[in-house]
Amino acid sequence: MSYKCVLNSATKIVVNVILLEDGVEWAPPEGQELAPQHDGSIGDTWDGSKFLPPAPLTEEASPLDNSGAQPNVIG
Repeated sequence: MSYKCVLNSATKIVVNVILLEDGVEWAPPEGQELAPQHDGSIGDTWDGSKFLPPAPLTEEASPLDNSGAQPNVIG
């Protein structure tokens, strides 16, 4: 068995990590492709030679307030 990273073909972001049995022929759905390496995680971006982790969320970019609740946005 081997792990495979499934990429969004347009963004090259890992959308899934799967475990395939040896010898099994499997093709990802339309709009997705298998990465040439298997050591990525969901959310990583394939840059053509290695996986890059997603940028950390800043406090301004976070959709949650300090209590963990969604903030109310008016206007």
